Amino acid sequence: MGLIEDRLEEAAETAYSQPIPKTLGARIRFLLKQEKGVSRAEAARAVAEKIGKSQRTVERYRDDEIKTAKPDTAALIEAEVKKLWQPIVKAKKLQAAVTTAGINVDVRGTFGYTSPRGTTNDPRKRRLSKRLDPDTAAALYAAKEAGANEEQLAQIIADGLRDVYFTDGGTRAQSLQQVELTNVLHIKFSIT
Repeated sequence: MGLIEDRLEEAAETAYSQPIPKTLGARIRFLLKQEKGVSRAEAARAVAEKIGKSQRTVERYRDDEIKTAKPDTAALIEAEVKKLWQPIVKAKKLQAAVTTAGINVDVRGTFGYTSPRGTTNDPRKRRLSKRLDPDTAAALYAAKEAGANEEQLAQIIADGLRDVYFTDGGTRAQSLQQVELTNVLHIKFSIT
């Protein structure tokens, strides 16, 4: 993996800052909801098997008739919730990034430009922190999944920065055709 790919993966992994449910009842209700396509009783039975308790005990946890569990049972329930919770939150955050929210990028590297007069002969090191639009975020993650190399990923970032920074959404530098990003020294993404 290259630097950009590593940082994209890191952003996806740290995107799920949403805490798991706090109470025992809420955790059990979450686990029960994950048992799809079965009756309520079957769901309770499946969760009971996972945590080593009876179906009736699980139902009492669900209904808040029992508000605390023994420490070992509580730890097992918490582990089961975390195992299922994080991928769901991660998927929701990634979906939001590629459909509505975009992705923040903080990058330090060398930027060069192409305009109708030709390529500038003075690429410069810059540090930029901007929010890339959802289309750019989607292209970035799609390219990563397709096995794009570092140069291709850097170009997608450069194209996104061209639109949001260098041409400011088309309000300036309209003649700027291409921005190139090379020598990436630092890059960090965040999904909010």
